[in-house]
Amino acid sequence: MILIFAFLVMGGLLLYYGADWIVQGGSHLAAQIGLSPLVIGLTIVAFGTSLPELVVSLTAALKDSSTIAIGNVIGSNIANVGLVMGLSALLFPITITFSRIRNDLIIYLIAALVFIYFCSDGLIERWEGVVLFSGIIMYTGYCITHPNRRVAKNTDGKNSISKCVLYLLIGAVLLYCGSNLFVEGAISLAKLLGVSEIVIGMSVVALGTSLPELATSIVAAFRKESGISVGNIIGSNLFNILSVIGLVSFLHPLNSPQEIMFLEIPFMVAFGVVLFPIALMKQPIPKLSAGVLLAGYILFIILLFN
Repeated sequence: MILIFAFLVMGGLLLYYGADWIVQGGSHLAAQIGLSPLVIGLTIVAFGTSLPELVVSLTAALKDSSTIAIGNVIGSNIANVGLVMGLSALLFPITITFSRIRNDLIIYLIAALVFIYFCSDGLIERWEGVVLFSGIIMYTGYCITHPNRRVAKNTDGKNSISKCVLYLLIGAVLLYCGSNLFVEGAISLAKLLGVSEIVIGMSVVALGTSLPELATSIVAAFRKESGISVGNIIGSNLFNILSVIGLVSFLHPLNSPQEIMFLEIPFMVAFGVVLFPIALMKQPIPKLSAGVLLAGYILFIILLFN
């Protein structure tokens, strides 16, 4: 038991620091080529903080634990809105400009519906993975090339390109090592507790791989960078579905348990839809709304284990 928790803790720390180094390197590179904070959050930072989900899901799939991969993504998407946004907005003022994120929210909901359709027959096949991954390529291209999403280049106080690349490489190594430890610990914990891997994937694994999103959003909110904080959450959810599931299912078809269609999938969709009324409310996000998001996540975890 002690060894299992040691694997989870050590793996979680490596995932966190690995993603942190990647985010630092990536965000500095983005600033040097003139991307706005929102776009940095939606793309570079979102990709960096979603790397733990990608590496953990791929590792799980290759170890014939594809239900952990599916659970990891769905659980992370729920945690990103309920836990990450809820807690961040509860601690610090976060402002959402609806006109700037409307298209991104619509794209996310469309991606979620396509993902649900692919899950409905119990298997996400390779060609379906190609469809999903193609979506993230097009979305990233849209974010980077859209004129109103660019700002003046900023190299003041930024690391050199070579240093940024070094951050990216070290971060990737930490992610690889952390994912192996974390998945081994999660599988062992599921067997020890006698619960399904899908439940462990949506709770323990999802929480562990969402640590980078949580840390990044809270720090961004504290530094009054609402664009990065909000963009990180929406972008990470998009990357989780299109990039993580897309790439992993292309490399290794994923089994999708049908029971997730009755609790987990509805919660994921609900936490996506709720962003519309929250974005339309008077800003910054009201503390009451933030508390409701956090309570919704806690309710999900309770129902998951009942």
